[in-house]
Amino acid sequence: MRHALLCVAAGLVLMAACSKKPEAAPAANAASSVATPAVAPAPAAGPAVSGVFTGDGQPATLTQVTAHPDDPFDGQPVTAIVFTAKDQGGDPKAAIAALFGNYGEAIVARVTPDGKLVGADVVHPGLKTPGGASVSLSGVLTIENYKSDGGQLSGRLTSNGDQDVFGHKLKVDLTFHAKAP
Repeated sequence: MRHALLCVAAGLVLMAACSKKPEAAPAANAASSVATPAVAPAPAAGPAVSGVFTGDGQPATLTQVTAHPDDPFDGQPVTAIVFTAKDQGGDPKAAIAALFGNYGEAIVARVTPDGKLVGADVVHPGLKTPGGASVSLSGVLTIENYKSDGGQLSGRLTSNGDQDVFGHKLKVDLTFHAKAP
């Protein structure tokens, strides 16, 4: 009986010792051993696209912007940033559909990872040419303050004032942010 009481007492002591809250690690070790959970950056604030887009003085309001992988240029990956007046509805081929006017007025800007604009297509009724209202451009538009960070793309697409495009005036000054492809 005495042996049984001794075993019960030892078990209670052991249980009490194991059920204590662990002591905090010393401060010097705490910083190096504590893993902080990864936190996704918050999406940029404000509208996805804002600014000016005019063709021969006719304003267009672009309300949507998405980014899609595009064909490489000089061995570098390219992202097509697709600005449209109408909802793209999650279309993975929005860059192509926009050129045919499926989303109203549009700009498809092709950008390399370092922010170099390698081409752009503009769809605007004020830019009527013999081929229609879609115009491919090179050297007319530039990207400023381009960032690709934390799953987001952002920057400013600009024509730096009115530019002559086949006898028509084009003005673009858009600030944007979109989910990276």
